[in-house]
Amino acid sequence: MSLHLNPPGLMDSRRFFSQVVVAPSGTTVYVAGQTGYRVDRSLDPTKQGQMEQAFANVKIALEAAQARLDQVVSITIYIVDYSEADLEPLARLTAACFPPDRLPASTLVPVPRLARDGLLFEISVTAVIPGP
Repeated sequence: MSLHLNPPGLMDSRRFFSQVVVAPSGTTVYVAGQTGYRVDRSLDPTKQGQMEQAFANVKIALEAAQARLDQVVSITIYIVDYSEADLEPLARLTAACFPPDRLPASTLVPVPRLARDGLLFEISVTAVIPGP
């Protein structure tokens, strides 16, 4: 099981992410950036809809690797036209996916655009499946 830390001297981030995650030895799973694309390549035009689909896509990708959301140790998020209002739906999705005492380390990067027109949100994750 990974160790999730929010040490004194760093900003209290426990509502959103862990400042430090020490992962156990095991198999590391790297999930490429997941966007709001559905399986049929359709795309919700809203940022929140794309966030929800991207998180659902992460879950599908992890399951394909026989990993779980609670094994995610790090996430990187890219948001087009970011504003602090984006934190509310992002916090809800994070809370729904990750146990509050096992939040992954996290980086959020505002970007001017993503790889394809219409994309507003992308998330990549790293998970560790503990070894024997």
